[in-house]
Amino acid sequence: MARDYKIPKFKDYKFGRYGENEDLLSRLINRKITRVMSYFVIHFTICAEFIAFLVPLIDLFTVYVIYTGHWIWAAVLVELSLLVDGTDGEVARFRATVRKRSKQQGQWGAFVDSIAGILIFPLVIFAAGYFMGSLVTGLLVSMSFLLLNASTGFAGMYFKNKQKKRKELQKNIGKLFGGKIKGVVGFTGDVQKHVIAAALLFQTLIFLWLYFVLAMTLVLVKFWVYRK
Repeated sequence: MARDYKIPKFKDYKFGRYGENEDLLSRLINRKITRVMSYFVIHFTICAEFIAFLVPLIDLFTVYVIYTGHWIWAAVLVELSLLVDGTDGEVARFRATVRKRSKQQGQWGAFVDSIAGILIFPLVIFAAGYFMGSLVTGLLVSMSFLLLNASTGFAGMYFKNKQKKRKELQKNIGKLFGGKIKGVVGFTGDVQKHVIAAALLFQTLIFLWLYFVLAMTLVLVKFWVYRK
């Protein structure tokens, strides 16, 4: 089916601007890759929600790859799911310029995007620990992943000053680097997946325990900062 809209050349394409709440690591590395991926995808009539649903499918396949013992490929798939997860937003922004979306469609898209990344990934973490020989590690780290994501939603509901405190915290972190940091620094979603990918790549529980310690520390620090 022929398109009734024109896609500008890559050099003329207006990608979404970096937000102040965007992961610094994503801004420096991942977004440079996902922009190319997004530009390729918009040439096809593929909705952003479909791309978002690819993330849990990739995660599910990652569990199978871990089961078969192909650890390097499992690490590659974790990184791939991270890149795909960053592609749907750019596609959604472009689609909104050529097809008007209702408020309900926008809310559905936001919901799919938020849930897709955490739907199956706890199983990836559990499988990593279990097939490395530690059921307890798999359970604890996957539970810390769920607790970390749940705490984010809980904080948003019960702490009205969350955004203000978050900005203050990031500003203080930026001062440590001379105030030149533009983006969120911390144990963000991108960093979390990089740690799990490292655990799979090197097939070691050390990175899984590192994830557990950082996740639980962040939960405690988050509520300590927000409650004030």
